[in-house]
Amino acid sequence: MRYKILSDSSSDITNAFYQGETAFDYAVVPMSINGPGGISLADIDPVDAYQFVEKPRDIKGKWSSSCPSPAAYLKELQGADCYFIVAISSRLSASYSTACMAAEMARAENPEAKIHVIDSKSASSGMALLVFRLAELCRQGLPFEQIVEQIEAYRKTVTLFFLIGSLETLVSAGRMNRAVGMMASMLNIHPICGEDGDGNIKVYQKVRGMTPALNRMIEMIGERGGTTGRHLVISQCNNQQDAELIRKACQRRYQFEKITILDMRGLASFYAGDHGLIVAFDT
Repeated sequence: MRYKILSDSSSDITNAFYQGETAFDYAVVPMSINGPGGISLADIDPVDAYQFVEKPRDIKGKWSSSCPSPAAYLKELQGADCYFIVAISSRLSASYSTACMAAEMARAENPEAKIHVIDSKSASSGMALLVFRLAELCRQGLPFEQIVEQIEAYRKTVTLFFLIGSLETLVSAGRMNRAVGMMASMLNIHPICGEDGDGNIKVYQKVRGMTPALNRMIEMIGERGGTTGRHLVISQCNNQQDAELIRKACQRRYQFEKITILDMRGLASFYAGDHGLIVAFDT
């Protein structure tokens, strides 16, 4: 049985990450950001993620993101027996909906096609955790239905926190009130945000100063429960130094079996901003 794992580019995993994998195929379906004057940047490999930070900062105006089309997903639904699609939270994007449309189109052409679309209720490193887990299940050669059951149960265990490097993009994309964003920047306030369990963004705490915010986020990781045998994924935008700080602190304090640091792709960099950090772990 041949498996294929797809994710939209919010997952921060590149096509090359699983190059040489024999148990399954992996492919990324790109998201895009759009700006003034018809600017459109697709989050494709090789990823120049930093332009997703620089362009909105240099070119003032309204910026937004757009999800893959059903056709973009459908193009990748070939060459395997079983397909698993990991999409960014349906509360944040229509990527999950377009993936479901593509799955229906593929089933119309081939009623025997086995396709499962996962609403990650997350983004970035949270989606990466789901892809990593799917990879493990595919390597075990489990039946399609068993993988579906296990990945949906696993999804409910994923927790995600993030620190925004710059609030400018959130303001320009209409995700944050301009006055609130300016005030937070002036007061050096760093909100610790995360998912609320249903795929929405929630502000957990507002901390003054980046170092105290980092320390508090590290504490919050431990407050979610036991870490023994768990996997922590850290996504960073132009901020390897703080990503390493989190990794080393978590190695000292907790018992994670594995800690992975990823470079953010374009879409996550666009929203997290320069020096943004996103952590996710299973509990």
